Amino acid sequence: MSALSRDTTELSVVDPTIERMSSAVGRGLASVPTGPRLCALLAPVEIGAVPDEQLLEVLSAQWRQLAYQQAQVWATMAELASRNPMPNQAWTPDQVFDSAVSEVRAELRLTRRAASRELEHADTVAARPPVLQALQAGRIDRARAIVLAGGCLGLTDAQAERLLDEVLPGAGEVTASGLAERVRRVAIALDPAWAERRYRQALQDRRLITYLNDDGTATISAQHLPADQAAVACARVVRLADATKRAGAAASIDHLRTELFLGLLDGRFETMGEPQIIAELLRQFREPDRPATIADEIVATAAKDGVELRVGLATLLGLDDEPGEIAGLGPVPASVARGLAEQQRRCEWRFAIVDAEGRLLFDGVTRHRPGAGRSQPIRGGIVELHLPETLLDDHSLPARYPAWARVIADLAAQRAPAPIEQDPSARFPGRRLRRRVQVRHRTCLFPGCRRPATECDQDHREEHARGGPTAEHNLAPGCRHDHALKTTGGWRLIKKSDTTYLWISPLGRKHLTTIAPVAPPLPNPINQHVRRASDPDPPTP
Repeated sequence: MSALSRDTTELSVVDPTIERMSSAVGRGLASVPTGPRLCALLAPVEIGAVPDEQLLEVLSAQWRQLAYQQAQVWATMAELASRNPMPNQAWTPDQVFDSAVSEVRAELRLTRRAASRELEHADTVAARPPVLQALQAGRIDRARAIVLAGGCLGLTDAQAERLLDEVLPGAGEVTASGLAERVRRVAIALDPAWAERRYRQALQDRRLITYLNDDGTATISAQHLPADQAAVACARVVRLADATKRAGAAASIDHLRTELFLGLLDGRFETMGEPQIIAELLRQFREPDRPATIADEIVATAAKDGVELRVGLATLLGLDDEPGEIAGLGPVPASVARGLAEQQRRCEWRFAIVDAEGRLLFDGVTRHRPGAGRSQPIRGGIVELHLPETLLDDHSLPARYPAWARVIADLAAQRAPAPIEQDPSARFPGRRLRRRVQVRHRTCLFPGCRRPATECDQDHREEHARGGPTAEHNLAPGCRHDHALKTTGGWRLIKKSDTTYLWISPLGRKHLTTIAPVAPPLPNPINQHVRRASDPDPPTP
């Protein structure tokens, strides 16, 4: 018996003081593996008596043990779904599965849909032993296991193995939605043709859904929309809601967004320009005794709303089919990224030259565009080009891609350290410094937050009011909520290195966060997907 187990047993018999027992348990839980031993240590703990500084360690141990139990449940379900309850009858796998669904429904009192969903999860996870083992060890939880195993569906065994090699080691360090983005990005890189076929087929299944909630309200959603059009539509709603809020609307930003969404759908705003839409919303939600003001930049124009697109220059040149990314939405196939870049020729084009690990070396903006095409005016929006420094060493590129010659020449000319002139005593960073911080950090700095850096505050690590300089080493993106955590919520932030930060919570818990590379390397395609009978047919042009 370990010293930890012996101490706990003796305390429960000799000295029943819960505080002392909880203290002894809390000091060693992080090193105890999941399983019966950890369960035995957690069972006698009375949560109300656990000291503040140990409560989060107990919670973490409970969360790991919960993952262990989930793995056990799914392993049992997968075994159940593999057994033919009627050995004298030659049942198909589907019949065996349906029989298991009925057994689980009756045993656990679940609906048929819920039982079927759990068995599907069990089968999918059990088919990927590395995922099941990580779940059983508590390195990932239920949601992440579903993301990982589901992300392997449709891939060959070799592709699935490589995907898990790429994303499983760090799966527990990101949120489930952040992990889903990584899985999609790697899956697209491993087999771009398969990803493109799947995307085009899904577009054929788009649909609008409306249903009534328990409280009598209704929910409207649309599925399988083109990613670029959906992002642009949402960008317009967000922009108009923000302008209405700034103009004095006495409603939450979410309330204003839903009012705009509904009014644009039901035709209420059909004949109105944007100033009239804002004025109508202000009439409904204006604060008493506050005059309505409409921001000067909100004018009725034919300009289209833009989005923030991140894409490799090699992808736009056609040298590869790696996915692009719509900030805040996630990775998209190369064809979508190329189409968005073409549409957004008239917005700001940034570039990020990176090293072999994808970390930022140089950044800036280019005023040049490929070819001589024309596009609709864009309101807002960013195209951020990623390229490894070695790509500029290929001096044949301008001749091979003459439409891009001016862009490539401009990027090569700016391939040098450019000092940023910034008054360190200024309250806000200038345009170049703000862009450098946004490009380098990508998202809000708080652990797990995925808000794009372009939608965040420029947060001073050392408060400006206390003499903190407005300089690159002292700035990082912070969404409005997480910025307030550091300012008034009792959280502290310590910079450990150029890429590593330490957050300390009010309870003293330490959380290490590492800035992700700007353009993390992706694996090369593996065994270009051989078309299977179960694959969807490619859409007819």
